[in-house]
Amino acid sequence: MASLLGASDAMLKAAEVGICGRHGIGAGWLTVVIEGQVAAVQTALGVGEAEANRVGELISSRVVPRPEALAIDAMPHGAGLGDGQIGDWALGLLETQGLTPLVVGADQMVKAANVQLGGWSFIGGALCHASVFGDVAAVQTAVAVGREAAAKIGTVYATLVLPQPIAGLGPLLPPAPAAESRSTGALGLVETIGYATVIGGADAMVKAAEVEIERLSIGSGGRIAALAAGHLDDVQAAVVAGAAGAAQWGAVDASAVVSRPDPELMACFAGAAPGQRAGTPRQAMGIIETRSTVALVRAVDQMLKAANVEYEGSYKVGYYLTATVVRGDIGAVQMAIDAGRQEAIKHGELVSAYVIAQPYGGIESRLPHV
Repeated sequence: MASLLGASDAMLKAAEVGICGRHGIGAGWLTVVIEGQVAAVQTALGVGEAEANRVGELISSRVVPRPEALAIDAMPHGAGLGDGQIGDWALGLLETQGLTPLVVGADQMVKAANVQLGGWSFIGGALCHASVFGDVAAVQTAVAVGREAAAKIGTVYATLVLPQPIAGLGPLLPPAPAAESRSTGALGLVETIGYATVIGGADAMVKAAEVEIERLSIGSGGRIAALAAGHLDDVQAAVVAGAAGAAQWGAVDASAVVSRPDPELMACFAGAAPGQRAGTPRQAMGIIETRSTVALVRAVDQMLKAANVEYEGSYKVGYYLTATVVRGDIGAVQMAIDAGRQEAIKHGELVSAYVIAQPYGGIESRLPHV
């Protein structure tokens, strides 16, 4: 995303062109589409190629003179534009591999300088990014501090500072946080590879300490993070328990505790996810996760035939990982999961099979799979 923004800013400043679309195809690859007169587009692309290579990695670029409407109308890039806004400020971007280092870095950015957190998003390949706005010196300070803090937790993929971003970049940016700013003692994160693993970790977090699961946030590339808030001591205990619980069933990618997170950070990262649902009865929960659609379908079919359980939904977290959830009495769920595990192994790659006998009520409304 840093490379895309840098190249787009340079293109819009170099020639009379406009952005007409953006599309992510997975694995962190992004395409931006510009339009204008042929000569202007050629000039813009030449400048954009150089800037993309300077900031990050250029994959390819092409000019299509007189594009055929029937072909262009079928392309998905027009739906990829956001509603971000560019004001009279410098723009800073922090891009990391995984959500946990991004949250830690973003918190330090808004604490280190007088900048405003603009929002965050993921683009695939486990890459996600957050933007900040402010005067040039403040943004430079914030990005430098954020990069250092994020690098202590995980991998920083790229950073970018645009002293005078052009207004046309707005559609490429994530929307501004819609939730209200609020204060809390601490924010804890446990990020795992796989949906089944993060639910097990989140369940362990709320059972170990007085914390509330704020959100389960997908970070792409198979990674998903549980965010919990509460008093510092409780959050620290919850993160330790959550990481240990998740590690029993899969891979823990990262964990962290943010003490006294900035209210802007809470609004940006810990707001309610779209479509969050009301709590459901606390029946036992069984989760099967595979890297094969065939294996998952066969496992679900076998689970429903083997025991009196109900299919509740599926959730895809990227990197070929998809999880399915069934509910019922503990004995029935255990029987179903045992049958589903054997069937998944026969027909594909089983990643995880997990049973929670009594899911804690605090995570019921945060589960996004329905």
